Amino acid sequence: NYLMKFDLVVTNMHKVFIVFIYTIPAVMIFALTDNINWLFGLSLGIGSALGGWWGAKFSIKKGEKFIKYVLMTAILIMAVKMFGL
Repeated sequence: NYLMKFDLVVTNMHKVFIVFIYTIPAVMIFALTDNINWLFGLSLGIGSALGGWWGAKFSIKKGEKFIKYVLMTAILIMAVKMFGL
């Protein structure tokens, strides 16, 4: 399987690029229709940028195996909450 050959860093790089590409026209459309709360948007943007920076440094420091365990734990917790178990 072609997709399973990527490690988490490469996969995340592709994800960030795709999100960046479709975010540009979305922001333009919402800005042109005056549907953006700029204070909340800037707060979310700054928080996302800081979280991304911290997450990248952390994932490089801890390694892919640790990140996989964190991801599996987060998915399990969300599944338990979603299904009310």
